[in-house]
Amino acid sequence: MPTWKSKICRGMDVVETITFTRQDTDQTGKVITVSACHVPAEQKSREEWSQAEIDAIGESVVKDLDRELERRKSLN
Repeated sequence: MPTWKSKICRGMDVVETITFTRQDTDQTGKVITVSACHVPAEQKSREEWSQAEIDAIGESVVKDLDRELERRKSLN
């Protein structure tokens, strides 16, 4: 079952990117991870970002990440 591994904001003064990483385990027990990077249109400091905003962006990419996890699992 896919789970969130991390949601990481990067940038010095403002959040420049947010990286979303999902992981799952294939039939052999090997951990598979996939990531997506979001570049915010609005420049805000980390303190100005709410967890709810970050989670909402994550929900917009979760289907694609899970689809890629399934694809990679089927290659083994």
